[in-house]
Amino acid sequence: MSMVDRVKQGIARLAREHGGPSALAEKAGVGQPNVSKFLSGKAIPRFDTVARILETLGARILFPDEERDTTRTVVFVSARRSGGAAEAASPIPPENYMAIPLAQGAVAAGPGLIPEDAVRGWVLAMKDQSSIRYRTNLVALEVGKGQESMVPTLHPMDIVLVDRDDFRPEPDGSIFLVREPGPDAEVAVKRVYTSRKEGQTLLTFVSDNPDRRSYPPSVHSLENDYQGDLRRAIVGRVVWAWSDMTRK
Repeated sequence: MSMVDRVKQGIARLAREHGGPSALAEKAGVGQPNVSKFLSGKAIPRFDTVARILETLGARILFPDEERDTTRTVVFVSARRSGGAAEAASPIPPENYMAIPLAQGAVAAGPGLIPEDAVRGWVLAMKDQSSIRYRTNLVALEVGKGQESMVPTLHPMDIVLVDRDDFRPEPDGSIFLVREPGPDAEVAVKRVYTSRKEGQTLLTFVSDNPDRRSYPPSVHSLENDYQGDLRRAIVGRVVWAWSDMTRK
């Protein structure tokens, strides 16, 4: 998709969100024919027209090499309170939290942006948690039904946070979201160990489930199975988890 097509797609989305091309043009202070012609493919608007639309609505263009933040601004509404100490409770400052996309596994495994239609919802996390602080490329994933390879550490339906910028398997035995080799590129949460043998870097994916017959370790060559690209093997580090403690 060309840059013009991407901008057109973004402005079309803004038009839908703000009541159509006419309402969008009015809010941005630009000519309505300019917006309609651009969206219909009959003309390419001037840069200052596009810039005025984006600036007025608080939108911006992300270029391929620009750092991305996958989080979303959190807005809290006042809760109903009843008498006593509750009346004196301080409101929750929204800047202390970030909303992280809860995405489908196969889609979230990619290093780039997550398509909007693949985001199932959002989970809240406190920014000051030591395991989350300063991390900006986080994605949340739910452990699938029947996926018991990490029991007792993780159970089906638990939610994990994955930092897609942190994919180097250090130290040995750390927990990562990994991608199995092959055309299907299935993803799973595993402990990762590295070793060297005959000039090859070996990645060993290990489950926490003690049933080794059902969940044996798998060993892969970084060079042969992933063309030497570590990002093809390891999506990111698991840095946090929400777990149902009634099963522990």
